[in-house]
Amino acid sequence: MTDTILTKIEGGVATLTLNRPKAMNSFDGDTARAIIDAVEGFAADEAVRMLVLASEGPVFSAGGDFNWVLTWPELDAITRKVGADSMMAAVQAVYDFPKPSIARVQGAAVGGGIGLMLACDFAVTISSARFGLTSARNGLLAGIAIPVLIQAVGPRMARQLLMHGGMFDSATALRIGLVDQVVEDDKLDATVAALADELRRGAPSVQTLVKKLITEIDAMPHDGTVADLIGEHVAVQCTTDDAMEGMSAFLAKRKPRWALE
Repeated sequence: MTDTILTKIEGGVATLTLNRPKAMNSFDGDTARAIIDAVEGFAADEAVRMLVLASEGPVFSAGGDFNWVLTWPELDAITRKVGADSMMAAVQAVYDFPKPSIARVQGAAVGGGIGLMLACDFAVTISSARFGLTSARNGLLAGIAIPVLIQAVGPRMARQLLMHGGMFDSATALRIGLVDQVVEDDKLDATVAALADELRRGAPSVQTLVKKLITEIDAMPHDGTVADLIGEHVAVQCTTDDAMEGMSAFLAKRKPRWALE
């Protein structure tokens, strides 16, 4: 594994840490591909219950690496598209991760760094953090962030953020739905760990099904088709090993086995 990222698995929690602090944890093609490989590996590992996305140094991520992107005019169109696709694919890999994911955000998240953060199911940040979709002020499009940004804050707010391009504080990020929790700097790790412990109480098969269904249903018209789809999954889930264990544990007043792992 390239040293542009660091990975570890401890107690069922896989941590992927961006490790380019001197480059403000921006990502180039190699870093994007390393993220994809690591996330796909975690997804296939049965010992992994959830993912924490973190970073070294004072900045969470500045998004795409300008030093890398500045070389693009010298490249052919196909190579430029491959580079852009690799950044989009890194965010998509995190979004598609079939288990719970938490972004541990310190310092600042900017441009594509916000895309990477929002690809996670939860975002926990510190009160001193700063955020911005600043690409418009650099003559660029923050395309990496657009799909997950719309999902997080809605199309109107997404337009405003992308056109304005300014920085804003953690209180604003919380108010508009960009992050889920804001804590004091020295409480960040403890808060992320506590959230991971809470998520461990959920049945893995249900958490994976929830992630799949929410994405699928969000793209469907709200009619009888949705009700039929949910009904089918509810009926099947009720007969799974996790359902049998969960109901038995509740009746026996004990924790289900997945909460003890």
